[in-house]
Amino acid sequence: MQTENLIVRRFNHDDITDFTELIRDKMSSVYSKYDYQYPVDDISLREILNYFTKSDEFFAVVLKTSAKVIGFLTLNNCGEPRVRNLGYCIHSQYQGKGYGTEAVIELIRYVKEELKLKKLITGTAQENIPSVRLLTSVGFMKTGESSASFVKDEKGNPVEFLGFSYELLLD
Repeated sequence: MQTENLIVRRFNHDDITDFTELIRDKMSSVYSKYDYQYPVDDISLREILNYFTKSDEFFAVVLKTSAKVIGFLTLNNCGEPRVRNLGYCIHSQYQGKGYGTEAVIELIRYVKEELKLKKLITGTAQENIPSVRLLTSVGFMKTGESSASFVKDEKGNPVEFLGFSYELLLD
């Protein structure tokens, strides 16, 4: 898949340097507490990239001008026919430039035209305003709110936050 500025493609093993940088950046973000926690050691990151290369659920977001992997998109199976759970991450150095929106719009086109999905679902934290704006700007509708937690504090208690659920009907 290609857009004006990006190539959206499957991951490959040559992406390890950019992938490592991307995941470490993601995990140092103020928003990381609102998402699945990735390990950041070299061995684990190689294993994760290996998994990403074998799966049809993960896509590298590559900047055309530099051939650098600046993000990733996910289309996770959720157990419902013709429905996938969308995820996305753009390296902090490339945020605020429209690349996330550009990549998600292209992925929506792909799932609609090529995969013939009927719906995308996703979620984000209320506090993650950039993500909320991205989702609403590309047509996702808020469908719910719930308390969620992905991390624990130093005492082992869950760090809870308000999460928003969204869906995009494609039919």
